[in-house]
Amino acid sequence: MLQLMLYKSMVRSLLEYCCPLWHPSKICDIQELESVQKAFTARITGMRDLHYWDRLQRLSLMSLQRRRERFNVYSTSYMWKILHHHTSNDINLQFFSRPRF
Repeated sequence: MLQLMLYKSMVRSLLEYCCPLWHPSKICDIQELESVQKAFTARITGMRDLHYWDRLQRLSLMSLQRRRERFNVYSTSYMWKILHHHTSNDINLQFFSRPRF
């Protein structure tokens, strides 16, 4: 499926670029982002008549919101592992402790 490969590499990568920095919280923003994937998956051959969630399942895709949530959980747990020395700090992250007010 050339269309799916192009979507994943050219469109989805732009939609997810730096997502931890701008992770949307408003439903209207989430729906607007999701509408891009909704429109592109409908253009894939044989998918036009399927409901959005059925298209995602058939194409083995997750919603963009779900992908952002999974990435945020992964990156948070990775930071925790670095902070507590459970994994190497190859990127030389430094943590500073500040008192809470």
